[in-house]
Amino acid sequence: MSAAVHWLRGTCDLAEETVLEALSEICGGLSFEVLPGTRYAYRRRLRSVEGLTVLSEPLDPATMPAVCVEVPGAACEFLGAEKLRAIAGLLKLTRVDFAWDGAPFEVADVRRWVERRDMRTRLSKATAHEALGPRRPGRDGDSVTLGSREGSAQLCCYNRRGPVRVELRLFGERAALAGPVLRLPVEEWSRAFLGLLRGVVDFVDRGQAVRAEDCPLLPAWAAFVGGAARVVVRLAGAAAPSLERAKEWVMSQVAKTLHMLRCAGVRVEDVLERGRARMRRSDEVRLAAWLGVAT
Repeated sequence: MSAAVHWLRGTCDLAEETVLEALSEICGGLSFEVLPGTRYAYRRRLRSVEGLTVLSEPLDPATMPAVCVEVPGAACEFLGAEKLRAIAGLLKLTRVDFAWDGAPFEVADVRRWVERRDMRTRLSKATAHEALGPRRPGRDGDSVTLGSREGSAQLCCYNRRGPVRVELRLFGERAALAGPVLRLPVEEWSRAFLGLLRGVVDFVDRGQAVRAEDCPLLPAWAAFVGGAARVVVRLAGAAAPSLERAKEWVMSQVAKTLHMLRCAGVRVEDVLERGRARMRRSDEVRLAAWLGVAT
């Protein structure tokens, strides 16, 4: 199984000229062409080998970084790991894609795991696209995607090029926190990114325990991750809701549904008991703060 960085994007507050000189030194000489139009709210676009792009002149310089650099998949393959490692060192990363080719399962297996909810994840918005046949292939062949580009992570599994590719796409804060991984020796990247992947999603046998945390990995997924330790990244996110905000949300968004369930014969007490059984340590800490008691 082969593994490599498949996309990089990041920003910095260096001058455009400084960034261009640094990229040229890293890559052994580069030439750039100016392209028309804006991208990511930057007015100036300069493109080089295999689509490597430098963006400058932000529309809102008071709040935006001075420069954005994007290294798409073709450029990643062309430049190689060591040059990508050096480029990543210049930037605060906003997108990192890491791909593994030759996974020991089929796309159909992943689709079945998702449909059965045999997974431990906070990702949602699962989509599946089946290949349309040899004369009308889908864009990614047979593919399954978990998560969205609007979130902090996305998992995509597809077979467009033959062998099954598993791709972990990290965005925003989660991509920035992947920066230290790219400072590791290149030979350690795959295992480190597998740890990050497991922190985003694991496929588990949900029939073996009530809580997903206690379920064993499915054999094919266990063979893929190869014993890599699960790394759960804590994102800053939004502040925990106050008691008043939580009460207001339930009254405006949940109360009507609870009433309808009770009218349909569902015991609301059973719903509350299900909520109690799903309490985690973080929920207990929040509840204690609402009650004004120590944990």
